[in-house]
Amino acid sequence: MNFQVRLRACAWLLGCICSLSGWAHDSITTETRQRFMLTLQQSQQVLASTTSVVDKAKAYFTIATTLDEIRDLFNEDIQSHGSVNGLESAVLLTELTRGGFTLHKSKQIGLYLSPLDHYRSALSLHPKAGYATLAAYRLFKNQFYDSFTDNPLKPLSQSREELTKLLQIGDTLLKSKDSIVNQEEVQFIQAIHTLQAIDQQLLSPADGQKKFKQLLTQLRSQYPQSLKPLTLEALGNF
Repeated sequence: MNFQVRLRACAWLLGCICSLSGWAHDSITTETRQRFMLTLQQSQQVLASTTSVVDKAKAYFTIATTLDEIRDLFNEDIQSHGSVNGLESAVLLTELTRGGFTLHKSKQIGLYLSPLDHYRSALSLHPKAGYATLAAYRLFKNQFYDSFTDNPLKPLSQSREELTKLLQIGDTLLKSKDSIVNQEEVQFIQAIHTLQAIDQQLLSPADGQKKFKQLLTQLRSQYPQSLKPLTLEALGNF
């Protein structure tokens, strides 16, 4: 076999491998799609049929976590391929819209956003639920990463009232010992919210800078390998 034939054979084999890789990347199968929709529909039925605040809160939380799982898969596709990939994913998008579970895509960020209102509803109805810490953490983290493009100090849309609530949630999460809470993330995000609070005059420069430096020192001490303190130093610029 001469060199050209070998080269063509290698090219053909590589093409087959790439095709298989693309096919294997389809992260949503028929079974997965059906499971997602069944979970959402059952939760929706609970909301429509029960008067129990506890049951309604759990249904909102289940809808939120299910939609978050779906949006993570969709966003992975967008980041890898530039769009949602696969027939089952396309069908799921249509079914979500038809069923009243539309996932909204940010024009500025180019990704699907977290269903924050469902987390808020769950926490509002049952703030002492066993899943409340996880709901608060996901609300806190997802709202932050969905809020900006390249500069976290310039959120796309965030009122003073929203920032005040996020600071309160952050302070609560900082005290949590629950393993589901990533304290490195919480300290990092809370430090940035503190800088935002200074900018929006929710905190005085003196109080805000003191709190920011405490969070930065704590982050450096507890996570010496983390790169997040470097980001905070650049943003703080005191």
